[in-house]
Amino acid sequence: MTDAVRVFLRRRGRVFCPASRGATEDGSEPLEVLVGDVLAGESDPAESARRVVRDATPRGESQLVRRGESLSVSVGGTDRTLSPFLFEVAAGGMADDTPGDPPTAAGEWLPPTAFLRHTTAPGLWESYRRVGPDTDLLRTDRTHGAAWLSVRALGALRDRAGAVAFGALDGGVDRVAETARELRGARPSMIVVRHRIDRVMSGADRTPEAVHDRALAGLDAALDADRLAAERAAAAVAETAGPAATLSRSGTVAATLRRVDRPVVVGESRPGREGVDAAERFAAAGVDATLATDAALPGLVREGDVGCVLLGADRILPSGGVANKVGSYPIALAAADAGVPAYAVAAADKVATADEVVRESGDPSAVYDGDRAIAVENPIFERVPGDLLAGVLTEDGRLDRAAVAARAAEHESRAEWTDRWDR
Repeated sequence: MTDAVRVFLRRRGRVFCPASRGATEDGSEPLEVLVGDVLAGESDPAESARRVVRDATPRGESQLVRRGESLSVSVGGTDRTLSPFLFEVAAGGMADDTPGDPPTAAGEWLPPTAFLRHTTAPGLWESYRRVGPDTDLLRTDRTHGAAWLSVRALGALRDRAGAVAFGALDGGVDRVAETARELRGARPSMIVVRHRIDRVMSGADRTPEAVHDRALAGLDAALDADRLAAERAAAAVAETAGPAATLSRSGTVAATLRRVDRPVVVGESRPGREGVDAAERFAAAGVDATLATDAALPGLVREGDVGCVLLGADRILPSGGVANKVGSYPIALAAADAGVPAYAVAAADKVATADEVVRESGDPSAVYDGDRAIAVENPIFERVPGDLLAGVLTEDGRLDRAAVAARAAEHESRAEWTDRWDR
C-alpha cells in the first residue's frame, strides 16, 4: 500500500527541489523533491501525484511522463512506501523552451545528479532512477518527437556518467561509453539522438566526470538550438497569412506556432495519433486549434485558406529534403499544388550524413487484425523531397545544400569517438 508519492517536476532537464523543512546533524539541508500523502478517497497514487503538482504549480501546465515502481524507505524510524512519478512542467502545456509559472514553494532547479553529491532524503536517487530517462524509453516511445527524445538521451547519459563519477555505480568510463553507444543506436530513424550523443563524447576527456559535465552543457545547448530554430521559423511563418497546417507532435513546430498569432490545423497523425495530443496542447496554450483526419488534411490545404504548412523533421537529408512522420508527403504535395509555402523546421543536429530514410513500422494490427493472409504496410516515417519545400529552417537560418554538406561533415567527424575510445 502506497503511503505517499514522490514527484519529480522536470524542466529543461532539471528537477525542482523545494527548500528543506529540516536539517541533518552536520547542519546541511537534505535535498528532497515534492512529496505528498495519499489521501483517503485517492484510489490511484497518480491522483495524489497530480494533486501535489497542482498545489505546487497552480497556474502552470504539467504532464505525467513516467511512473516508477514503489519503494520502501525509513523516515524518522518509520517505514513508508513511496511511489515515484515524473512530471514535465511547461508554459501552456508545451515544451521546455519558454518560462513557465514557477512553483509557489521556495526552492531551486537542480540536475538529478546533484542527489549523488549532497545529503538527501532517504531513497531519493533510487526513486529518481525508477522514473528517469533510459535507453528503453528511447526505444519504445512512439509519442514524442526526435528533439524531445534527443534531450532525454542526453539526460540518460548525464545520469549514467554522474552515477559512475560520484560512486553510485562501478565500471569506470568504459561503462559510461557503453551507455553512450546504446543511446546513440536506440532510434536509428532519429539521427539527432546519435549526433547529440556524439557531440558530448567527442569533446569530453575520458573520465566519467568530464562526460557528465559535457552532457549537462550539451543538454542546455540542445534546448537552446531547438528554441532558436523555432524563433527563426516563426519569423518565416509570420510573413504568411491564414492558418498553419501541421501534423504529428514536433516540439519545435509547437514552439514555432506558439510564437505566431494564428489558427492551427493539426492532422491526427496515425498510427500513433499523437496529433490529437498536439491539438489539445495548442488549445491549452490558447491557440485556435482544429483537428483533422490525415486523409482530409491535404484537401484542406489544397482547397482551404491555409497560409502555410509547417513540418518537423526527424532528419534533414543531403538532397535538401527531410524525413518526417508519414502523411507529411501528401501535405507537402497539396501545398505545392496550391502555391502554399511548406517549411520544415528542425535543429541542424538533425542533418544526416546519408540520403536515406529509416521508415520504422507501426503495429500491423492497428491496420488489420483479421485472420486473412493480408500483408500490412504501416510505416511511421517517409521522405519529403526538397523541391516541395520552401525552405528547411534551423537555428542557423535557412539551410542550402552547401550548408547541409558542411554540417554533415561535422557530424561524421564527431562520430569518430567510437573508434578512438576503443583503442
